[in-house]
Amino acid sequence: MISYCVACYRPVYARLLLQELVRKTSTPFEILLWLNVEDAGLDADIADAMARGVPLTVVGRSPHNIGMTAYLDLFRASRYPLIAQIDDDVVCMSRGLAERAAHLFARFPQVRQVVADVWQDDYTTGARPPLAQYRVFDAPERVYEGPVDGWFSVYHRSVLPMLLRLPVTAYYPIGAAMCGALAQRGVKGVLDGGGMKVFHVVGPDYARAFGMLDHEIAKYRRLNRQDIVDWYEASVEQDSQAMAARVEQIRSAFA
Repeated sequence: MISYCVACYRPVYARLLLQELVRKTSTPFEILLWLNVEDAGLDADIADAMARGVPLTVVGRSPHNIGMTAYLDLFRASRYPLIAQIDDDVVCMSRGLAERAAHLFARFPQVRQVVADVWQDDYTTGARPPLAQYRVFDAPERVYEGPVDGWFSVYHRSVLPMLLRLPVTAYYPIGAAMCGALAQRGVKGVLDGGGMKVFHVVGPDYARAFGMLDHEIAKYRRLNRQDIVDWYEASVEQDSQAMAARVEQIRSAFA
């Protein structure tokens, strides 16, 4: 039913995401990866998953980070009616995401993109703006219109040609651009607050908790995002045991 497309650059997060995709999916699926990094641990996890029969394919590798352009090849390789674009720093997900997306597509034919809501607390926004920036599309289903992107974006296969026509560059906001392109055609991308949720690791506190703070600072420095570099570098270290407990609490909430 669903093709999971992931461009992997951060092995610590990517390994957790792969485990979640396998553990939480209860419908036919495939995992399509593009590896933008050389990492023995990630390669070992991939080999182990494939040996266990997980439907996982490494679509391509690159010696340097080609970023979002990898998704064009991933989308082309997809086989299922639902195509999911996932950031590799999504480390938890709720169950039944494919079934929920299929339900929304069937109920609302004008919806061709469904984006999962995110975990938010005092330490992260998950990249989603405040709900005040959204408007209700359907109240009973808790579906909203507003700013979405590709942290976990599920597309109806009918819009694959539109995805492949996007002028994607290394750091291109595919999810947001696709939502805009759909609107120009009289159809919609929406945020699902009623059944699809993920933990998208955004912000210095959780990056530090996962041992990824320096990696993230280096990434944003390469992107000339000095504002984010300053934010991450200026962050005050939280109690490590308390943050580890908080991460486990979040994982339990997604069990």
